[in-house]
Amino acid sequence: MLKTVAQTIESFSMLGSGDHVLAAVSGGPDSVALLRALVLLSPSYGLRLTTAHLNHGLRGDEADREEAFVRRLSAGMDIPCISKKIDVPALKAGTGRSLEEICREIRYRFLEETARHCGAVRIATGHHRDDQAETVLLNLIRGSGPEGLKGIMPVRESLIIRPLFYLSRAEILDFLSREGLPYMTDSSNATPLFLRNRIRNRLIPELSAAYNPKIVESLCHTAEILREEDGYIRAEADRILKGWGIAPEKKEKLIPLESFLTLHPALQGRIVKHLLESSAPSGRGGIGYRHVKAVLALSRQDLNRSAVSIDLPAGVRVERREGTLRVVGAEGRVHGRESRRVAPPPGFCYPVEVPGRVWIRELDRTVCFEFVAKPSREEMRRQPLAAFIDFDRICLPMSLRSLKAGDRMHPLGMRGTKKMQDYFVDRKTPCDLRPRIPLLVDGKSVVWVAGERISQRVRVTEETKMVLKAEMV
Repeated sequence: MLKTVAQTIESFSMLGSGDHVLAAVSGGPDSVALLRALVLLSPSYGLRLTTAHLNHGLRGDEADREEAFVRRLSAGMDIPCISKKIDVPALKAGTGRSLEEICREIRYRFLEETARHCGAVRIATGHHRDDQAETVLLNLIRGSGPEGLKGIMPVRESLIIRPLFYLSRAEILDFLSREGLPYMTDSSNATPLFLRNRIRNRLIPELSAAYNPKIVESLCHTAEILREEDGYIRAEADRILKGWGIAPEKKEKLIPLESFLTLHPALQGRIVKHLLESSAPSGRGGIGYRHVKAVLALSRQDLNRSAVSIDLPAGVRVERREGTLRVVGAEGRVHGRESRRVAPPPGFCYPVEVPGRVWIRELDRTVCFEFVAKPSREEMRRQPLAAFIDFDRICLPMSLRSLKAGDRMHPLGMRGTKKMQDYFVDRKTPCDLRPRIPLLVDGKSVVWVAGERISQRVRVTEETKMVLKAEMV
């Protein structure tokens, strides 16, 4: 078991030398095994350990006995223990949220606050393989997408770690027996009141007996596949948003519809979901599948129609106007009116050397330049935010800069040159977004509107010999 835990820690870089780890210990078998494993592995990493226990005040004397048990267990291992008792029913009153949801939120808030208080750099929890299978089924029943079906993450936000991630409940119980370690049994785990308990005690045994004896293993494999694929989609969505100059912390997010609608529907949905959740005060705020679908439907309406808006939970509003989707949270609106828009950044201009990278400080965006093999039309189509340029047609030197009066370009696929002002008007790009779009300029004219379109003059043709790829990352 310790070998598996050590391999898990190494595989996900969970611990560093000398780390102070806060172990979440409820007193149940999983958390007791976690603490013992950390103690046994501590010399290898030079760990400093502290335990944390949250008494939810839901089970009276039983919960108090668990708190006392954790304190004794920690003292017996010479480990400091921080515990807290709260009144969950009082905190839940009037929220309309489930007891499970409230408990989970409060528990993680307590752990994070405790870690900050005691100086811990990692929070270890006792989640294991059976928990993962239960979570996947739970989210499947609730109708989750890939984000939910990937289940529990082995590492979350570089803070929460799950060293028992690849162990089964049976392996954990066997380890406790061999070590002679006592643990507490939570009576609420047996009640069918909670959906997770019904999945654990009824559904999984039924699926194992009648359909697949390795159902837990199969569900964990599915979660691992989806975790990897979800990570790819998340990274692509983040890259695209950064290319558009959209940061999650901004009160107002402007999505250029023409570029947005060229993306794969999976990316469209992920981008909308991410922006809606980041605009809600609590990070999610009741945003669900139907809200994402409503925004996607709004984005696909006739772009020539007058402005239309929809109001979503937690005060989030989405408005379509001038070829742009505008997402704004409640704190970005004052007394029912939109707050003033953020002033455009100051003008910027950076020299470009190839190959190389240019960081645009004013926008906190990086543009990479590299020479690549001549791509096919399909390869270029799959990378809409990148530009593939015939380098021999460039009139050096090049620079990356903001829009200037009189800038012109021959947009790919169009006849003749066009003023950039007219280009942005035709694309219905909002005025306050235009100064934030980097332009790649050579000695003749604009070569590339970053993330959008290149000049006809530098397009890749059959005669092209050297291809320069420019991409915002």
